[in-house]
Amino acid sequence: MKKKILITGSSGFLGSRLAHYYKEKYDLLLPTHRELNISREEAVKTYLEEHRPDVVIHCAALSNTWYCEQHPDESHRVNVQGSVRIAKACKLTGAKLLFMSSDQVYNGTPQLGPLKEGVSLLPVNIYGQHKLEAEQRVQWNLPESVGLRLTWMYDLPDSPMKLNSNLLVNLRKANNEGITIHVATHEYRGVTYVWEVVKQMEKTLSLPRGIYNFGSGNTLNSHALHLKAAQLMGLKEPSEWILPDNNRFSEQTRNLTMDCALIEKQGIHFQDSVEGIKEAMQRPFRTV
Repeated sequence: MKKKILITGSSGFLGSRLAHYYKEKYDLLLPTHRELNISREEAVKTYLEEHRPDVVIHCAALSNTWYCEQHPDESHRVNVQGSVRIAKACKLTGAKLLFMSSDQVYNGTPQLGPLKEGVSLLPVNIYGQHKLEAEQRVQWNLPESVGLRLTWMYDLPDSPMKLNSNLLVNLRKANNEGITIHVATHEYRGVTYVWEVVKQMEKTLSLPRGIYNFGSGNTLNSHALHLKAAQLMGLKEPSEWILPDNNRFSEQTRNLTMDCALIEKQGIHFQDSVEGIKEAMQRPFRTV
């Protein structure tokens, strides 16, 4: 019998790809927002009691950092309270819970270099604060849960599936429209090919409980990374329209890069950000 897996947010950027990739291998539950509104505790409890999934992959979230900053109450209701409701329902029904967190929990950490999961955290933006609170409260309610801190993910701009505002999409748009962009030199963060995350997700089903960094590493500052990505994409003279912003984050470097040694010990490995982009650009859209 196939394992029954519930994917929340299955119409979103990550959730839709998980649903596409694993549709033949598992018995997937892919409820719409109307069918499973995570803002309503009774609705979450009823859905899980009725369908009894073996695993819940919780992708539903408000992930636009600017929107969350402007709508903190809504962000808390979805990103924190919604995640807690899912955790409580999983505890009630015995489902294993994998929930998505974010590298934004590191936003504000003064330490440079790849950051381990146990570093002291004091996120400076609403989204990061709410993701950290969600981690803490989900773990308190369901200690056996597994949380994955994801980087900024991307897919190819020509993908027929739903796209987010990601690095490659943004660069293609700026190039096509002749827009000059300014990118911080005092910022470091990894970016991850979403299909790497999708393919590795199956291995997380057997992870021990805890929080894991889950994505590509990176040693380049954001300006250098944008230049390299544009070069790999074959875009016109990147240095002429991707300009360095030396003022942003100059008082404290913004560092979201993650040390993934913990997840690597579990046999899960991600390529470096540049290598991931290089491989993604060498092939047309496909999921295997």
